[in-house]
Amino acid sequence: MTSGINPAFLDELRSKVDIVDVASRYMTLTRRGGSFWACCPFHSEKTPSFSIKQDGQFFKCFGCGESGNVFSLLRKLENIDFITAVEMLCKMYNIEPPKQEDNAEAVARKKQRDNIYKILKSATEFYHNNLINNPNSLQAKYLNTRKLSQDMIEKFQIGASLNYDDLPQHLLKLGYKREDMLAAGVVGKNSNNDGLYDFYGKRLIFPIFNGFGDVVGYSGRSVEQSPDHTKYKNTTQTPVFNKSEILFAYNFVRELKKSHMLDTIIIVEGHIDAIACHQVGITNTIACMGTALTTQHARKIKQLADNVILCLDGDSAGKNATYKAIDVLKEVGLNVRVVRLMGAKDPDEYIKKFGKDALLEELNKAIDCVDFVLTDSAKKYDLTKNNDKTKYLTEALNYISKLSTEAEQEVYLNLVHQLVKVPMDALRKSLKGSATVIRKANEPEKEDTPSNKFLYDSKIMILASIIFKKADLEQDFATLFSGEDELSQLYKFVKSKGDVTASCLFDNFEVTKDSLIDKVINYQFPADDVFAVMLKDAVKRVKIYLLEQEKVKCQASMAIALTDDERLKYLKRIQELTILINKEKM
Repeated sequence: MTSGINPAFLDELRSKVDIVDVASRYMTLTRRGGSFWACCPFHSEKTPSFSIKQDGQFFKCFGCGESGNVFSLLRKLENIDFITAVEMLCKMYNIEPPKQEDNAEAVARKKQRDNIYKILKSATEFYHNNLINNPNSLQAKYLNTRKLSQDMIEKFQIGASLNYDDLPQHLLKLGYKREDMLAAGVVGKNSNNDGLYDFYGKRLIFPIFNGFGDVVGYSGRSVEQSPDHTKYKNTTQTPVFNKSEILFAYNFVRELKKSHMLDTIIIVEGHIDAIACHQVGITNTIACMGTALTTQHARKIKQLADNVILCLDGDSAGKNATYKAIDVLKEVGLNVRVVRLMGAKDPDEYIKKFGKDALLEELNKAIDCVDFVLTDSAKKYDLTKNNDKTKYLTEALNYISKLSTEAEQEVYLNLVHQLVKVPMDALRKSLKGSATVIRKANEPEKEDTPSNKFLYDSKIMILASIIFKKADLEQDFATLFSGEDELSQLYKFVKSKGDVTASCLFDNFEVTKDSLIDKVINYQFPADDVFAVMLKDAVKRVKIYLLEQEKVKCQASMAIALTDDERLKYLKRIQELTILINKEKM
């Protein structure tokens, strides 16, 4: 779990890092009692249920169940591995980063990632120099037709691949290994497997950056008419690139956030659209690169701003993408508005035709996403005909029934009322029916409560009292945790360490929202006088339970014993257990 990093170093780093300080760089925290609270960055919510315990140095969301320490918080927020999270914290707190020691696999994985980043940096420089030094190339001429300035070419490090051979030869001369070049996704193997070719050969190259400004992949656009060339060729999955998590120009918008100059993010469809917006100063723009927005994308956006304007292409594909994006963005709690540009197919064309001010005016007039869905979907029907009116009402009410509050539903029911002229009372009644059907379809099956739930509850309280120094570790609880279950493993770990914090458990165990260890870490202690009585009672109850379990096993073994000696042995043990049980109950 520590990925080859010396545990002693992690303990030292943990002692110097404050999870509240780190979290405050990503979200607004409010102090209530002994905890800090915020709206969870990992799921959609309007009422804060994300809690950070500064004394224990861990977080817990009581909505979605996510929990962890400062390392896991940073990993989830930035979608990075453990080693990178450690390095980021070292950089934040000006601490010398550690050397990896004993996990050969993790060290090799980190080395490969570092090599890939170096290869991508070298390839980006190579492509960019190609473009700058060859102003008569097809790629350079294409950029001239799109009227991209030299400043934008430099800012986005746009480049050109002039053939299929130069890049592999250049990278090999720099000393990079074939396997790392292939892993980076910049080259492919020839059909006879004896050579390499530029994966983006003869294309205009748009580097794709992660949130820290490192190149992680490319989108290569064809600039020549050829049946062998698809319009775009994008990086496939690599150790550093995942299209479900990467957004074009996200790194520049992230810088706006750091400068406290970000309130709203504009989402467009393509690279050129995003660059065109940046060129006229609308620098809070990112692009989804023609792919469907994912929940991971939405969560990364939510880390930077609460407000989003969708400004996707105006064709049917763009409209469908807008519908899907609305659902994904609203799911994580973003406030979404929509712009439909008239007279141009995309933002780039709109800017060229009408200018920056006209686009800004359209952005300022962006309509609420639910308004957009309800009014736009109505255009599919002839609302003067009863059959079409019924179809529209079914669609609209199903959509409204998914909204979170009755007040919000009432607002949009009024919009539907204006469109179809059906009385509000009838709409409200129909809405309740739709909501009931949806709720029943989504209700999870109830799980049976374990018959030994009290045993778990007691063990959880005992372990929590040890970890949070509410009970003396020297007290012998070994007989209570003699098995190989999750809680027993936790007890043995705590016993072997001698002194642990809740924070360090996340580095040594897989703590999920359904795990018993999560329940230990988030145990709510009662008042001290009540707790003392409860702890004593819990220890007694668990001991009695274990003794009774052993007695049942002895009785079963005695029933199938083959000899009198065996039966006598089990009978003697049953008598001993009966005395011990009665003694504990006194």
